[in-house]
Amino acid sequence: MKTLNRIFFPVIIIATAVLLTGFLDVFSPGAVSEYARIAKVYASSNATNPRPRLSTYPEKRTGGVRDIFIHSPWEPERYLSLSFPEHCWGVGLPNTSHDSKQPMASPWRFNADSTEGWYGNTPRAGVTYRARARADSMAVRLSATIVNRTDQPITDIRSLVCLKPNFHKGPMGRADAMVAFHDTSFSRTWIAVDGRPVRLGRETTYHGDMPDRGWAESEISSRINWGVNVKGGLDNRTLNDLNWFRDNNPGRIVEEIADPPVIAIRDEFHEDRWLATIWQPSRVLFSNPQNPCFHSDPSIPDCPPRDSVTVYGVVLFHQGSIEGLIERAGNWRGSVPE
Repeated sequence: MKTLNRIFFPVIIIATAVLLTGFLDVFSPGAVSEYARIAKVYASSNATNPRPRLSTYPEKRTGGVRDIFIHSPWEPERYLSLSFPEHCWGVGLPNTSHDSKQPMASPWRFNADSTEGWYGNTPRAGVTYRARARADSMAVRLSATIVNRTDQPITDIRSLVCLKPNFHKGPMGRADAMVAFHDTSFSRTWIAVDGRPVRLGRETTYHGDMPDRGWAESEISSRINWGVNVKGGLDNRTLNDLNWFRDNNPGRIVEEIADPPVIAIRDEFHEDRWLATIWQPSRVLFSNPQNPCFHSDPSIPDCPPRDSVTVYGVVLFHQGSIEGLIERAGNWRGSVPE
């Protein structure tokens, strides 16, 4: 009975807190303190079994409305915010966005121990976007599914999934951010090229114009959004509906090709800790130091009429070498269903 109490009592506390805070219509200090208390419960329950846990925001909001929070297995009171998706649109697929004109509660639902989360969105009649997340040892596995019940195909699907160690632009915005991974300005950002580690923006090459945004030469490394095409994929500079990497927009694509398409940030205080993400298939990698955030965005295939398509991703917490992380990412990609 004592064992059962230890298991169920924290769950009851979390469930009660979520129900209470779910009625908050605005972001308030009370909501923040209540959320901090819930995070402490996660930290306590995580002490003997380190692994990520999942949660979401308790208040209604208009920005980041698809965000799921992933708690660090190293410091469970800290969490990253994953916009899942930030955007997803296509021909026949209105945008499932992280923005909302009206304040809305989080759509995410969770199982009893906060290791699985899911939701569905209907951007138009007959079409559903489904997102799932499942935490296991040092990883959170993701899947995105488009269900098409109409008689017309859905084509040219674009999706962005944004991983934010913090969720405010500029300086550190919250005390429970994953502060060790806040710096994504390329001194700590790594990709894989032919299976070997390369520092994005520091060890990559670029031949072309720079955006004319009034930046000083010394500011480029902290302002430009370096992107990377993926082996076997399309050139993101050619997409007419996604011009982030050309003209006077802040992004540029480097010459190197990512393989496997994993992007990783190194912990500022522990050199052997890494935070990484990869999708299979992936369309592009990029890092935005102004947010700060980083992406391995999924490449979702066309969805035929009366059918569905699914892509898979993962957020990896890794302790060890970058070479070990790249090997782990490659092994995960090999395990993904065809």
